Amino acid sequence: MFNRLYPPRIRPAPGLPRFPFYVPQLLANNLAVIPERAYREPVVLAPGPPRMAFFTGGDAVKELLQSQFAKFPKGRLQNDVLRPLFGAAMILSEAEQWKWQRGVAAPLFRHAELLRYGPTMTEAAEAAVEKWRRSPEGTVHNIHRDMLHAAFEVISRTMLAGGAPEAIDAVERAHSDYFNAINWRIAFRVFRLPDWLPRPGRQLMGAYERRLRDQTVRRIVEMRRHDQGAGQDLLSRLVLSSDPETGLMMSDDLIVGNIVAFLVAGYDTTALTLTWTLYLISQSPEWEEAMFEEVERVVGSEPVTSDHVARLQVVRQVLNESMRLYPTAPIIIRDVDEDTEIEGVGIRAGTVGVIPIYTIHRHHRNWTDPDAFDPTRFDPANPKPSRYQFLPFGAGPRICIGASFAMIEATIMLATFVRAARFAVEPGFDPRPTGRMFLVPANGMPMRVTLRDR
Repeated sequence: MFNRLYPPRIRPAPGLPRFPFYVPQLLANNLAVIPERAYREPVVLAPGPPRMAFFTGGDAVKELLQSQFAKFPKGRLQNDVLRPLFGAAMILSEAEQWKWQRGVAAPLFRHAELLRYGPTMTEAAEAAVEKWRRSPEGTVHNIHRDMLHAAFEVISRTMLAGGAPEAIDAVERAHSDYFNAINWRIAFRVFRLPDWLPRPGRQLMGAYERRLRDQTVRRIVEMRRHDQGAGQDLLSRLVLSSDPETGLMMSDDLIVGNIVAFLVAGYDTTALTLTWTLYLISQSPEWEEAMFEEVERVVGSEPVTSDHVARLQVVRQVLNESMRLYPTAPIIIRDVDEDTEIEGVGIRAGTVGVIPIYTIHRHHRNWTDPDAFDPTRFDPANPKPSRYQFLPFGAGPRICIGASFAMIEATIMLATFVRAARFAVEPGFDPRPTGRMFLVPANGMPMRVTLRDR
């Protein structure tokens, strides 16, 4: 019997977001502006400004992301916030530009290719364990930072063959500070304020973008342009690709934007999933032990590999429940460009469509006892959640291209960690889930790691 755990959550706003009263919430935690009604109703309108519609019902989400996805383009608000970092990369593009770029990257995420990445994922996980093993007993570890470093090792060594130490350094420096300031940029875009106006974090964000894009990734791209022995990693495919309509090669700016997007989004999401999961099992020793016993049974004393992933059912149940409670990319934005009706609700053109994954994953119509940590929800013996009820990687044609990559990586790493160690937070510590670009523990994740006997 597993004890029922209710981990920290974001308290819903009691009423609709109304200007200017929701501005402090938006700056501190953008998920805190979502009204309580959105956790119970399928579509909720808010007057703004800007005028917003929160879509949390399955039929409404399917309409925006699948049935009529071409009718609801990616939100200009979200794109404007991310464009200084990602440029015109696939993650922000539409129509033919999106199809072309996705087609170039897609072969790297086929099942046979993903299996080839397994050894790199295993090595990164075991390197993290060795770091903990070398630390003095009783050391308090910054688990989020450890997870970021391990996940970045994987993404850089697979997407940039051989790895890119200079890229790791450029990303890790000021990375947290960059995203701590991003809600200010969101607020400036919401209220259409000019970017030159002073705001907290403005100079730091600009310096981070220049260092990562222009001083690091652009140099890597230029070097690869002259590399006659280029392989089949993501960067090589981008360098060699051409527009099927015009025959033009992909520009350096476009390549830089795509590489930055894969480096940043591709490692932040996995690192945060592991961070939140290690916290949850530190509070649920029964589930930690159930995973340990499964890994011992399935893997034995050998390294955890991609061959084991399908049989690590309990590990994947825990990961899925962690992503339900703490989806690392917690909001999708779509624009409503013409008057429409969804779920019987009339929505005017110009409305910002908000698909709050965090809210959908805790919606009272979707889940029983939605704020409880209960991995049995994902037991194969139980009904499978619908595609629009559980969507940690989005849904529809624009579902995250790296979803399978991330799940294999997270499963290998989590299995490696629970077999090697037990995890604990200091008594009385509760992480503070906060919406920025990602769903982060705003007060960090300090943990003690106790290595098991070999």
